[in-house]
Amino acid sequence: MQLKPFKNETAEIAALTNYTLTNDEFSAHPLELLEQSAKTSSYHCVQILDNGMIAGFFVLDSGNDLTTYTTEPNALLLRGYSIDSSLQGKGYGTKSLAALKDYVHAHFKGIASAVLAVNKRNIPAQKLYLKSGFVETPRVVLGPRGEQFVYELRI
Repeated sequence: MQLKPFKNETAEIAALTNYTLTNDEFSAHPLELLEQSAKTSSYHCVQILDNGMIAGFFVLDSGNDLTTYTTEPNALLLRGYSIDSSLQGKGYGTKSLAALKDYVHAHFKGIASAVLAVNKRNIPAQKLYLKSGFVETPRVVLGPRGEQFVYELRI
């Protein structure tokens, strides 16, 4: 399993057309995130690969939205994290989040933390993030689907 920048090439985009999210209540489909990234220069799209096959996807955002989630000036916002529904429960979440610090060190300079917002109703995601070293902060934000807890991972 490896994290790799999404280069927005034809083959990579084609692979995402087969990406399934049976429950998209809490996360946007990667194709939606790519559409947004075309309009947002601060988005850094990342694919989670297993033997060349896309298993997951997320965005690291360095834009102005960060101030909603943290006062840390050297932070990244993790957005739209998902694992393909057909691959969930097989350790991809745990392994990809374990690789996050090394990925950030390799692709960004001077980053002190990664923050994310997780819906208060999304208990499985909360457990995954906490198990992966994120800690809950005192912040709660209102997202498009309700209240969200803000978690932080020190890099």
